[in-house]
Amino acid sequence: MKGLIVSNGNINNHHILKDIAMNVDFIICADGGIQHLINIDVIPDLVIGDLDSINQDGLDFIRDKDIPVNKFPAIKDKTDTDLAVEYFIDKSYNEIIFMGVTGTRLDHTLSNILLLNNLHGIGIKAKIIDDNNIIQLVDDYLELKYLEGHYVSLIPLTEEGIVVTLKGFFYNLDSETMEFGSTFGISNKIVDDFGSIKIHSGKSLVFLSRD
Repeated sequence: MKGLIVSNGNINNHHILKDIAMNVDFIICADGGIQHLINIDVIPDLVIGDLDSINQDGLDFIRDKDIPVNKFPAIKDKTDTDLAVEYFIDKSYNEIIFMGVTGTRLDHTLSNILLLNNLHGIGIKAKIIDDNNIIQLVDDYLELKYLEGHYVSLIPLTEEGIVVTLKGFFYNLDSETMEFGSTFGISNKIVDDFGSIKIHSGKSLVFLSRD
């Protein structure tokens, strides 16, 4: 089953959000993410959080649409997004899409990106989608379709780096090492119909990005 978590970060392209919302099994709003769904007239299945980021319009929408709420105290050990992740884990979902989890708060953005690593470790497929990026974690194989004006960047997560083969890219690689903390994998481009990424060892974040 596929779940969508909508958080309170930046979402300007509501067409992308609506398209994704129409193709998942369950939608959770992490607190103030409710406003994004109000903007596209989509009713979530659940709101999770301490409700400190929801304005009066959002509270009225929740009440009028009779949306279930799992309310938590403001003083807690987890973010609202993490609480939404826990819900999907408890319900045995095998795929989670995150939207509204990037923005001006880089601490929140980074912690949300690292949630991909936690989910990968327990066998749940996950990706972050925003107006300019699709972010995934890969430790085996990924094929990406060519998209005009998009870059592909690899950022190793493992301390020993990664060993990777790239085919169909402007910069192809054959079992090359990318070290942890290097910028070697930034801003590559797919030049064929598809670009393939084979991770021989380690694991990496893969960004499909546009300016």
